Amino acid sequence: MSNAILTRMGVGFAGAVSRPQDLTTEPAVLKSDANSAFGAYGLAGKYDGVFFVPLSAGDTADKIQGMFVRPYPTQSVPDKAYLLGKGVGYTGDILKRGYMTVNVGSDATAITKGAPVYIRNANPSTESPLGAVLAAEENTGTADAPVINTVVMPYAFFTGNGDADGNVEISYKI
Repeated sequence: MSNAILTRMGVGFAGAVSRPQDLTTEPAVLKSDANSAFGAYGLAGKYDGVFFVPLSAGDTADKIQGMFVRPYPTQSVPDKAYLLGKGVGYTGDILKRGYMTVNVGSDATAITKGAPVYIRNANPSTESPLGAVLAAEENTGTADAPVINTVVMPYAFFTGNGDADGNVEISYKI
């Protein structure tokens, strides 16, 4: 018998809870308008009144109230917001404590256990919106005039290396 597994299994899906036995989630009301809807699962968010919304440019780490959880089964967030229409609230879940798979947008195989989790709070892109998880601090400035686009997420750490697609597990408030 010459069967061999030459690649590792994927870590998971962005926004999915990875260890359901160690978890605290809370239900939340989300906004469906284009400026306040989450573009993906696994992003950090904050409260805007009674609504849980994505971070805004310039938000500090103390604004982060949790991570947007991917429900199962699901459809994409933009599809749900489009179907409901502008200004309508819909429900979702916030990870308040536990383990979650996130996507850092690039190869995550070099991430080490215990490394801090960085959250984008400036200069978003389609691939890395505000609230996205990054594996390292991002500086788009120079050594003399740094422009830091990330904050360290309090009480969050990577639990080990991820996969080549950028999926990796984090622990939050554990």
